[in-house]
Amino acid sequence: MQQNKIILFGAGICGYEVFKFLGESNILCFCDNDERLIGEERYGKQVISFDDLKNSHKEDVIIICVINSKAAYDIAKQCEEGHISDYLFYKDIKGKFSDGGHLLDYIKNPINRAYIRQKAYINRINELSRQVDYLKGHTDIRRMKPAQGKLRARQLELVKGSAEFFTRIDSLEIKPILYGGNLLGHVRHNGFIPWDDDIDFALIRKEYEMLKEYCRQHIYTVYEFNNKSIISGEKEVADDMKDYYWRDGADLFTVYKPINNGDRIRIDFFVLDYYAEDYSVNELLEYSKEVNKKIVEDSDIGKRIEYFEEVRRENKHHTVSNSNNVYFGIDNTEIRHKFHRGQWIPKDVVFPLKRVLFEGEYFWVPNDSEEFVQYEYENIWSFPDNVGIFEHMNMDYRM
Repeated sequence: MQQNKIILFGAGICGYEVFKFLGESNILCFCDNDERLIGEERYGKQVISFDDLKNSHKEDVIIICVINSKAAYDIAKQCEEGHISDYLFYKDIKGKFSDGGHLLDYIKNPINRAYIRQKAYINRINELSRQVDYLKGHTDIRRMKPAQGKLRARQLELVKGSAEFFTRIDSLEIKPILYGGNLLGHVRHNGFIPWDDDIDFALIRKEYEMLKEYCRQHIYTVYEFNNKSIISGEKEVADDMKDYYWRDGADLFTVYKPINNGDRIRIDFFVLDYYAEDYSVNELLEYSKEVNKKIVEDSDIGKRIEYFEEVRRENKHHTVSNSNNVYFGIDNTEIRHKFHRGQWIPKDVVFPLKRVLFEGEYFWVPNDSEEFVQYEYENIWSFPDNVGIFEHMNMDYRM
C-alpha cells in the first residue's frame, strides 16, 4: 500500500463522505461495480473496475463505502472470491473517530484492520442469528419447500442408487429400514429434509451381519476397488457388483458406488438390537459412555473395529435374538448422541415393517415411524441448529 493511500469501493454518496473525511490526498482511487462509471473520474479520482482492483491492487487497503448491510457484505464476498482480504466496512467505523487523521493512523496497523473486520463479522453473525431465530418462530417446518438444483438431483440419485443396490442383494431377504434424517424427512416432509444430503438405513442385528458378510465375500473393499488390477482373480465379484465397494466404519457400515463427475453414492447402514428384559436402557447408556471414552482415545479405524468386536462380545449376554425391547446397537453412532428418551423402543413401534413410497422408490419403514423418530430426535417439529447446512458431502449444492 502506498503511504496513506486507500481505495474506496463505492463511488456514490457514501464514497464521497469517506473521501471528504479522509482527505483527497489520502485516496488513491475509487472502485465501483457500475460499468457506466468505469474509466471516469469522480471528485478528481479515477474509477477503476473490480478486475483492475483484483489484478493490480490486492496489497492495498479497501474501504467498502456502502451503508446497506447486505450490499456491503455482497461486496466483501466479491473481494474474498477475488482473493482480496484487506478490506474494511465504513459503516462499522463511521462515527468512531474524531477526524480522518485519527482513522488513518489507526488503520495503518494491519492488526487494527483485522480487529475491525473481526468485530464486523461478529456483528454480522449476531444479525443473521436474530434473523434465523425470527424465521424459525414464524415458519412451520412442515411447509418448507423441497430442495432444488444440484442438491435435489443428489437426493434423487441417492434414492435411485439405494433402490438399485437393494434389488441386487434381494437374495439376502433382508429389510433395510429408512432411518435417521431420512425417516424424519418421511414423517415431517413426506420426502427428504430440504437440506439433507445423505441416505441412512437401519437393520436388525442378524440382517446387519448378513449384509456385512455378503459384502466381505462378494463386493470389493475400498482398497480392492482402487487396486482391481493388483487383486484381479483374488475375489469373486459378480458383474453387477463391480461398481460397488464397502467400508466398515466400526460404528456404521457403508456401501459406495461411484457416479458421474467423480462423485459417489454413499449408503450408510446402522444396527438395531433386541435387548434382554432384565437389562435397562440406563445400564446400556452408562456402558456406552465407557465405550465412547475408549474410541475417543484411539482414532485408528482398525483398532476401533477390533475394539467394537470386543465390546459386542462383552455386551452379548444383554442382547437377545428377540424381545419386546429394541434399541440402537452399542456399535451404532446413535448410542453416543446426547438425546435419549430414557426407555426402550417397543418392538411394536418397529415391527411389522411397512412398505412406503419415498421420493419415487419403495422402502421399508417402522410400523410407527412418527413414534420411532422421537427416540432419535428430541423435538421433531422444531427447526434444528443445523437447518440449511449440508453436513456430509463436499459439494456446493446452491445451484
